Amino acid sequence: MGNGADIRQVRAAGRILLICPDCGHENAEYAQTLQSKGTFYCVGDDCDYIFDLVPGRQHDLGASFAEWCRRFYAALYSARRPLG
Repeated sequence: MGNGADIRQVRAAGRILLICPDCGHENAEYAQTLQSKGTFYCVGDDCDYIFDLVPGRQHDLGASFAEWCRRFYAALYSARRPLG
């Protein structure tokens, strides 16, 4: 029955290997450290790659900005329109 706590400790102490697709550097980090982060920066020489650790968070900034503009214009248009 005491194995449940031991398994959680092993999972938290486990190391994750992130291989950079840009420079090929092998970044090894503890699983517990990566759980608290949303992104991880490659530590390879002169590499600016950023690992996105949150699945499904990728979104198109252009589409997001266009949607924001549509909502902003709709709010302005409804505020300007006379009621009557």
